[in-house]
Amino acid sequence: MTQAHLDEALAYEVAAWFAVQRSTPDDPVVVAAYRALEEQSDAHFRGLTEDDCAVPVHVAFTRCRSPYAGDEEMIDAVRATGVLEVTTCDVDRDRGHPLLGCESGGPYDRFRAVHDLVGHVQTGLGFDRRGEFAAWIAQDRWYSGLARAALGTELHAEHSVCWTTGVFSEHKAALLPARVIDRARAGASS
Repeated sequence: MTQAHLDEALAYEVAAWFAVQRSTPDDPVVVAAYRALEEQSDAHFRGLTEDDCAVPVHVAFTRCRSPYAGDEEMIDAVRATGVLEVTTCDVDRDRGHPLLGCESGGPYDRFRAVHDLVGHVQTGLGFDRRGEFAAWIAQDRWYSGLARAALGTELHAEHSVCWTTGVFSEHKAALLPARVIDRARAGASS
């Protein structure tokens, strides 16, 4: 897959926006967006893992912090065995998500499994900043409505913080502004 173009200046802008945003888990629009993200992610998860799927993948939620040495090992292993290991987010109890359940195998873990399968295994894209950006662009097509706003926050905003600072950001219930998401999408194809 051809990698989408990453506008690094925009990634810095997105990271700066996310860094100052308050988490608003009581905002009805934010709640609706994350509910839609969870519902659509769960539908995709079922579609990728159930036996009636053309090539179902078994997802094993693990407490192992690094089940793979890197992106290539994960992609090759899943393609060869049909098994994806996902480190459950409950191993990092200090990084809980304010709206997506963080129990082992819960909504946030299933969301991450879909991201790994759709964004990395199916596309062959890596975990570097350009690969993660392109994985978001590829995965964005699988979602609709408000779920796309929450997806942009989770995959573009949080990864932009990681790219620009070198550290993982806290999870926040916030929505990256539509105009920023539209600029990133438009720039991805240039």
